[in-house]
Amino acid sequence: MSGRSAVPGVQGVALRARAAGHRRPWTRHLLGYALVAPLVLLMVGVIGYPLLNTVLLSFQDQGVVGSNSTYVGFENYGRALGDGEFWAAIGRSGIWLVGNLVVQTVIAFVTALVIGGNGRWARASRTWTLFPWVIPTVAVAVIWQWLSNSNYGVVPKAASAVGIDGLGSPFGDSALAMPALILMNSWHWFPLGAVVIYGAMRTIPGEIYEAARVDGANAWRTFWRITFPLLQPVLFALGLVGSLWSFNIVDSIYLVTKGGPADATTTAPVFIYNKAFNEFQASDAAAVSVVTIILLAALAFFYIRVARPKEDQ
Repeated sequence: MSGRSAVPGVQGVALRARAAGHRRPWTRHLLGYALVAPLVLLMVGVIGYPLLNTVLLSFQDQGVVGSNSTYVGFENYGRALGDGEFWAAIGRSGIWLVGNLVVQTVIAFVTALVIGGNGRWARASRTWTLFPWVIPTVAVAVIWQWLSNSNYGVVPKAASAVGIDGLGSPFGDSALAMPALILMNSWHWFPLGAVVIYGAMRTIPGEIYEAARVDGANAWRTFWRITFPLLQPVLFALGLVGSLWSFNIVDSIYLVTKGGPADATTTAPVFIYNKAFNEFQASDAAAVSVVTIILLAALAFFYIRVARPKEDQ
């Protein structure tokens, strides 16, 4: 008798608790809302206000930032959409984005596989792999300029030692400047991807690899059939964040080439910077910024739709 009456009693308590939760849903998450509220307010202040101010500025006619302006409607947008230099900068940004994404991912993957070993050298490399990441961007720019300097750089002298004479700095060559900058930037930021991939690899159960070895799978087959598929969610997030991050980089490019030579490295962010602070066309720069944000948001949406890992049903 007591066993039969216990079940309805438990069910009654559960029903009452569920009904109370439906009546007061916000109270159950009140603490969570309170903890998240400061961060939301900070994001609104740091991101929302500048973004809104940029949109409003794009409808004005303003030269120097902070000067008087008048409302001109969509005139700045028409000028931006018809500017061939802007679309050329967007194209170079695409090359910059894809180049960094490919080079950084490859280097990060190889590094993660190396430091994932159990040997003494692998354990030691987990520390010094992070060195490029912690070096300031200014120092990275100076180091790479010194290495590639045509007068005293290590790279031209090494090339001369093997019979390649007359090798100048790649940053001064319009055909080599962009690949050289991609390599420099990838060297600077690949440790971030390597650490993330290494951490994700450590979460894969060892029993899966053991079963693969028992079935006779070699290292290459194990990587493509086990490691790579199981890392898809991490690679998706890393690709999305890394792409948005790489697209908006200005300092690495501006410190080395300032967008040159002959605008060969003038990406969209560098183009916007030059518009605002070198040509003193703040409103035009704001309009170009808004168009770039829309294009970048569309690219991120397309990437999410295409590359998002499929969840098992």
